[in-house]
Amino acid sequence: MKINLSSFRVKIIITLVLVISTFSFLSFHVYSFYLSKRVYKNAEANIENIMHFLRDEINSIHDGKLIKPLLKNLGNDKQLFRMYLFDSQGKIKLPDPDTSNTDQSARELLIKDSLNFDELIVSENDISVRSITIADQQFSRAFLRVRSSQVCFNCHSPQDETLGYIVLDFSMKETQQNIAFTRNYTIFFTVFLLIIILCFVFVLHYKFVKKSLSHFKNSINIINQGDLTERVMIPESKELGQLGKSFNQMIENFQRTQQELFRYHQKEMMDANKLATVGEMAARLAHEVRNPLMGIANSIEIIIGEMQDNPNKPILEEIKRQANRVNIAISNLLKFSRSTDISMSEGNINEIVTNLVFFLRNQKQNKDITFITTLDADIQSFSFDTEQIENVLLNLGINAVQAIQDQGKITFVTTFSPEAKMVKIAVEDTGSGVPAEKVPDIFKPFFTTRTEGTGLGLAISKDIIEKHNGKISFENKETGGCIFTINLPTNTA
Repeated sequence: MKINLSSFRVKIIITLVLVISTFSFLSFHVYSFYLSKRVYKNAEANIENIMHFLRDEINSIHDGKLIKPLLKNLGNDKQLFRMYLFDSQGKIKLPDPDTSNTDQSARELLIKDSLNFDELIVSENDISVRSITIADQQFSRAFLRVRSSQVCFNCHSPQDETLGYIVLDFSMKETQQNIAFTRNYTIFFTVFLLIIILCFVFVLHYKFVKKSLSHFKNSINIINQGDLTERVMIPESKELGQLGKSFNQMIENFQRTQQELFRYHQKEMMDANKLATVGEMAARLAHEVRNPLMGIANSIEIIIGEMQDNPNKPILEEIKRQANRVNIAISNLLKFSRSTDISMSEGNINEIVTNLVFFLRNQKQNKDITFITTLDADIQSFSFDTEQIENVLLNLGINAVQAIQDQGKITFVTTFSPEAKMVKIAVEDTGSGVPAEKVPDIFKPFFTTRTEGTGLGLAISKDIIEKHNGKISFENKETGGCIFTINLPTNTA
């Protein structure tokens, strides 16, 4: 079984094992430390009890000659590996001296064993026990001061308060072995416990988590291939069972939504086909109407030219105007119904705005309109469909002129953003603006706020700008009038 170490589940398991390992190790280490101290303390307490027993025995025998046999008999204890008997002057009596220098050698040995004999002599305690470690060997040294009593005055002077000293060395090897065994056992138990926990976690993980996740993965792969009838089969009693139930409910909702969208799409396709058919018929009908209408307009223009002071001349001029109006409406309808591709070429947007303003000044319709242009000189030539962008700006300019009642101001502003590589064109007027409830509909086909016009100008303009990968937006000014903003990318392919 391949294990992915970067998996979140594996990280959780590893973290759990490390936490348990650290906690177990520290716990057993602290336990071993305090157990060692307690064992050594108990061992010293037992040795101290032995020394009290020895003192009582010595005090009870009332014969100094029996002390050596008593100590030798005590030497049969396996833990006692060395003993010394000194008189009140510090001369060694046991082991039996073989040479005159024996007592000095024994004292040197005791000093070498880190026991200051002189300090023990002046000590107020008759019994003391100390732990000593020499060359990795640890043992306990017991010191007993043998004091004089009234029964001793037969052999010793009453002035001798101390009759001698006994030093016994007890080996702690067995105790150390028991402590080492306990420590090794705790380490083995910790490792064994970790292995059991690790195996147990992996078994549970495979049985309750990994197996369920495999079901999830297989089901998701089948669903990704388009089969929405697939369901995750995980009992709720198992891990991830509730998640599987929620997942199945989500797929059922998604399948139901997909079916509804499919039905809606079919209906929309049928409606779109109907609209396409109607649009094609309308375009053909508009084309058939446009030709004779142009002929009628031209004929009326000839008749008007031949009339001088005929009272019916104004009627013919109105007929001509209405015919031209119908012709413009039909042209806009044909333009909107036919998707015209844009033809990109290098152009200067500032020049187009300048020429457009010059044209609009002659189309003011006897209104007092001031035209202002603020053009960014940093705008270089870039690629766009010159004719169609000019038509968009012309449509916005004419709308601005028509929105102003008697007098007002129209402003054209161009700016360039090098970071966004975008040219912004703003057309601002001081007209009446658009009612707030109608703002969301201004770019919809056939929407208009005037009695004249087809309402296709802004829809056509929006289509042209979007074909340039640009955006056109609208907003009413708080002071009156509105602003149309066009953003054109300078890197349009």
